[in-house]
Amino acid sequence: MRWIREHKLISVLLMALVVLSVIFGVSVISGGEGNGFTGVINKGVSAVSGGLSSAAKAIRDNVTGIFSYKSLQEEIDRLEEENQQLKKELAEVSLDRQDLEQLENLSKALDFEYTDKEFKLAAADITSLDGSNWTNVFTIDRGTESGIEKGDAVVNGMGLVGRIQETGKGWSKVVSLIDENCDVSFKLVRDRKQLGIVSGSEGGGISGYMMDAESTVSEGDIIITSGLGIYPEGLYIGNVKNVTYNSNTLMKEITVEPAVNFKGLEKVAVII
Repeated sequence: MRWIREHKLISVLLMALVVLSVIFGVSVISGGEGNGFTGVINKGVSAVSGGLSSAAKAIRDNVTGIFSYKSLQEEIDRLEEENQQLKKELAEVSLDRQDLEQLENLSKALDFEYTDKEFKLAAADITSLDGSNWTNVFTIDRGTESGIEKGDAVVNGMGLVGRIQETGKGWSKVVSLIDENCDVSFKLVRDRKQLGIVSGSEGGGISGYMMDAESTVSEGDIIITSGLGIYPEGLYIGNVKNVTYNSNTLMKEITVEPAVNFKGLEKVAVII
């Protein structure tokens, strides 16, 4: 008895083994036929087996659920990453479309003269404003690294903006067409033999005069760069809105509505 008390686990196992052996023997003797005792035992064994099977199934289902959730979360993370990438690509496509529209507008502005000419353009953003009247002089974010040089013409999708006054690595200063120190030689679109000079005037406008006092310039005439001086030929400057005759200088003077909205400038392109 002392040995049994000191080895309880072994004792229980041995007793269980004895009981099972008896049950097996009884089952063999009865030829497998059921009786009251074996029926009870079988039912007990079935109940225990069924409980173990149910427990095993529950554990298996829970484990499967855990792995399914992990797989689902990984798929959600992957789709979220793809979504972010698509948003980025969509934004890039949108920017490309805007640049394309600007280039198309620019081609129209350059289409007044010699459309077979090849221009190299360096697109740039306006980064800072100089002086009290920022539309006269401003700085852009492209410079010598892009091949820009002093005197290069600056345009946008509407027409002539001005010229490069100074440049360095990563920056250039632009003096605009409406600055009083910016003189441009022009000609009429309808009669390109009629030449004149315009420069910036007070109030953000452009004014000038015709070289020939007998010029037939009139209100509504379109003027473009003549090709004389630093500006390429054929850049759209603006439309004549007023013509007067100055008896002191014996010249026809004009005021011009600029093609470019200088107060709304954000992007420009330098012809290099």
